[in-house]
Amino acid sequence: MRRDEIKILVVEDEEIIRLMFKQSFENWGFRVDIAINGKEALDKCQQEFFHIVVTDLNMPVMDGMELLKRLKSKWAQQEVIVVTGYATIESAIEAMKLGAYDFILKPVNFEHVQFTINKCFTKIRADAENEELREANNQLMELNEMKDKFLYITNHEIRTPLTIIKGYIDVLRSLIPNPAEEVDETLTILEDTTAELNELVDRMHLLKSLELGEMVETREPLDLKEILTNVYRELANLFKARNIELKAMVDKKGLILEGDYRQIRLVMRELLHNALKFTPDGGNVVVKLESKNDKVCYTVKDSGVGIPYDKRKVIFDRFYEVQDVVNHRSSKKDFMGGGLGIGLSMVKEIVNSMSGEIELESEVGQGSKFKIIWPQANQKSQQSEGEKILKDQNV
Repeated sequence: MRRDEIKILVVEDEEIIRLMFKQSFENWGFRVDIAINGKEALDKCQQEFFHIVVTDLNMPVMDGMELLKRLKSKWAQQEVIVVTGYATIESAIEAMKLGAYDFILKPVNFEHVQFTINKCFTKIRADAENEELREANNQLMELNEMKDKFLYITNHEIRTPLTIIKGYIDVLRSLIPNPAEEVDETLTILEDTTAELNELVDRMHLLKSLELGEMVETREPLDLKEILTNVYRELANLFKARNIELKAMVDKKGLILEGDYRQIRLVMRELLHNALKFTPDGGNVVVKLESKNDKVCYTVKDSGVGIPYDKRKVIFDRFYEVQDVVNHRSSKKDFMGGGLGIGLSMVKEIVNSMSGEIELESEVGQGSKFKIIWPQANQKSQQSEGEKILKDQNV
């Protein structure tokens, strides 16, 4: 809030003092109006809002004390500064008890007046900023409630008709054992699309369950090399189709982690898939799996678009997408292909639930590096099938 947005009403029956106040306030950058008594001031306050009312206490028709009472009863947020003489300082103290912001003594010292007005302006500006923050926080809470409702409705209202659709597609497939090429292609498209939608609903259900702490986990020793092998195999063709070089660097030590297979696989897959989406064709992605000081580190580094500094925290928020929503397009492999924006949210929830950490380094145009750090299970080093498969990918 600027000074020229602050409106001050000067209420004073002595013309020379009234004009001195008005001229001084205007010189200091405020907007000013005047009234000769409390009744006229009250009428003006009924017509427009004044942030500050500077009023003399001793006036005819309606004095400053009565004006103060009426102003505070109707506009509690309005600041009132009373002006009084040394002989009536008790009245100024009484006015403070009734809600006056401060008082000014006569004869008027305008250096003191400027200090008092500036202090009052600072309070009004701080109150306005706090109100804006409260309003923004309320809007954020409403938005989060809408997101929760969306997740709930999607999980409960979409799953049932989706199950029915899938069931009828299965029936059609069984009724046509040897379909014509066109029919087979149509059924395949329907099956693939239904599977994608079902996966999307499952992911939203998983996210909601993770946030509420309702996930039933199967805690068991898991070989991260084998999990990475499966993820690597699943995504390798997508990287190849975009001519993105995908390299794996795997520690020769045993990499055993206590956790839930599905969740750990999701973390590994989401970070790799995220790198794929935000790395332009011809780029490179390096995935690294290593053991350091009783910790397991999973790192995905890409040569992609990078993340602006002010977006590094919000990218883990539900439904957040880096690219502009007007450029959104759904795709599993296209550059900047969009999704629902819940992948990194799930990664964050899973990592936190396992007492892990997420580190992010990124610069716009220079790519990003996501690093997950987990406590390693107390298992003996062992060579797995995953280690053998990924061995040729080490650089």
